[in-house]
Amino acid sequence: MSTMYQAEASKPLQQKKMQECNRCKSAGYPNQMIGFEKTGQDPATGKITWRLVDENGTVHKHKFFLDSSVENSPTFRRRRVIDIVAITDAEEARKLLASGWEYKTSYPATISNIPHYILVKRQ
Repeated sequence: MSTMYQAEASKPLQQKKMQECNRCKSAGYPNQMIGFEKTGQDPATGKITWRLVDENGTVHKHKFFLDSSVENSPTFRRRRVIDIVAITDAEEARKLLASGWEYKTSYPATISNIPHYILVKRQ
C-alpha cells in the first residue's frame, strides 16, 4: 500500500531588481545599488508612491561630498524673461545684444523677406 502526497514545488525568492544610484555616482560614490519598493497608492489620483531601498532593505540615503560647503556650490536660478522685442534692423539687434539682450530666433516675417530678429531680456 503506497501513499501519495500532493506537494507544490517551492518557488525561488524573487530577486529585487537593483540598479546603480545615479545621484551617488555623480557625487563620486560609484556602485551604490538601489531598488524601488512600492509604499502605496493615492486613491484619488491612482498614482503609486515608491521609496528607494538599499541592498539590505533599508531606506537609501544619497551620498554627497562632505568637503563642499554651501558657499562653493553653484546655485542655479532660472532667469525670467522680462521683455521681448522683434527687430528688422541688424545693427539695432547688435546694439541690444551688446547691452545684455539674448538672441532667441529669426524668421522671414514679411512679404519682402526682411528678417525679424527676436531678442529677449532676462532678469
